[in-house]
Amino acid sequence: MSLARYLFPAIFALTSIVVAAEEIECSVVVRSEPHIILIKPSNSPYEVTKIDFDNGFRFAGQLLKDPYKLKTYTYFDSKDRYVLIHQSTETLVGKNCESRLGENTVYSPRLEIELSYQCQLKCE
Repeated sequence: MSLARYLFPAIFALTSIVVAAEEIECSVVVRSEPHIILIKPSNSPYEVTKIDFDNGFRFAGQLLKDPYKLKTYTYFDSKDRYVLIHQSTETLVGKNCESRLGENTVYSPRLEIELSYQCQLKCE
């Protein structure tokens, strides 16, 4: 009986610590217009979710399961290819569901416009 008294709280503590986001929701603002992008978890470091804007920006993100982190990329269109102008990595270990992640603003001198984004963990 005393073993169960100690075992239950330990099991409960371990299960409450391991919470992984089902997806990341990023609000990307270009020209004062918000756009929502949902990033699903992936085991592949090559799989990204992206959105292209008509002004030349591209925003992409990936939610890696192992190591548990969010990576975001901002590009601009340079005639024949997209060029990376900003990359961010944020570890998600210890973050709670609905946690807001850092706000970022990227300015493209070539486009003379900025892109802002903020992401949030979404759990069910």
